[in-house]
Amino acid sequence: MNLRKFLIPILSLFFIAFSCKDDDDGDILVAEIRDSQEVSDENDEEILTYLDTHFFNYEDFDFADASNPANDEFIIVLDTISAINGTQDKTPISNYFNQADGVYPRLEVKVVDIGDDVDYNLYTLKIREGDGDSINPLDLAAVLYEGMILDGTVFDSQVSIGVGQPFSLTAVGTAGGVVSGFREGIIEFKTSTGYTENGDGSLVYNGHGIGTVIMPSGLGYFASPASTVIAQYNPLIFNLRVISRSNTDYDLDGVPSHIEHPDGDITGEEDNIDGDLLVNFIDNDDDGDGVLTRDEVQQKEYEDDGTNQFMTKAEAKAYFTANAAADEIFISIEAELDGTYTLHTLVVPSTMVNGVSVPNYLNSDITIELE
Repeated sequence: MNLRKFLIPILSLFFIAFSCKDDDDGDILVAEIRDSQEVSDENDEEILTYLDTHFFNYEDFDFADASNPANDEFIIVLDTISAINGTQDKTPISNYFNQADGVYPRLEVKVVDIGDDVDYNLYTLKIREGDGDSINPLDLAAVLYEGMILDGTVFDSQVSIGVGQPFSLTAVGTAGGVVSGFREGIIEFKTSTGYTENGDGSLVYNGHGIGTVIMPSGLGYFASPASTVIAQYNPLIFNLRVISRSNTDYDLDGVPSHIEHPDGDITGEEDNIDGDLLVNFIDNDDDGDGVLTRDEVQQKEYEDDGTNQFMTKAEAKAYFTANAAADEIFISIEAELDGTYTLHTLVVPSTMVNGVSVPNYLNSDITIELE
């Protein structure tokens, strides 16, 4: 099963269940969708009980040295604390609440608002935050994962980055997106810093974020499960290894979507500069000045440092760090077929307005087209 199918269906007011009341009665029963707040409260109790009664294989991770290469192959295993299986002395996951900053493992609670007047509690167990790049809700992300319900039954997993990845984290246009809890969990981690090739052709990712996300059904499938394993209103668990991120540009204006909405919240005035029906990341003229955004910015690429081609990503990134102009933004480093790398950047001219530097593509008073 592919997580692209994990988009929460649009729920109608009522969920129609067809069944017969009696053998001699063909009446149709109509079951109402349960109240979201009521289900959320019940799910929260279920999750808290789970956290009190389960542990993970913490002894297999070197928390004294999170960068230990052995940690790169760590796989989370969750189990019940029980005298029957000799685990009665294990530390429950709930013990990792309220850890001091920077102390791992740590259990965090994030309140998520998806616009239905319910504040959902999303629980994130961080084994390692990750050493790579931060992830924005509008990014694409590649993730290794295992999805299960609270009794441990697995309904989906992906152990290699293959078909269907990276995922669009937010549904935009034809991009399907993922369930809210999966997205909101992923963005709490950072990506890997690279990978090591094994002799058998497999890869070990280095320094990637590792953790577990436990979500109420309101951030998952609620009344419309995507698998026969998942019942209505089931909380979900995802064990995650977050590998990489990449940009989206949903309006094809040359500016990555995450730059147009860095906080992932599209409700503020700064998210729709010209006040039309389109927020910035799906608006190809963000300031409504009649000049397309892509003509007010400049995409650039560098294949070398002026003399020598970039032979590694590190060389290309170091060149950007040392030579980028103040209005130049790092976009990506592309691997070429000949073994070299190309650095892609974006020049975003700006103008001072009342002592604040404002990008020209967000300033309707500036209509300069770049060649």
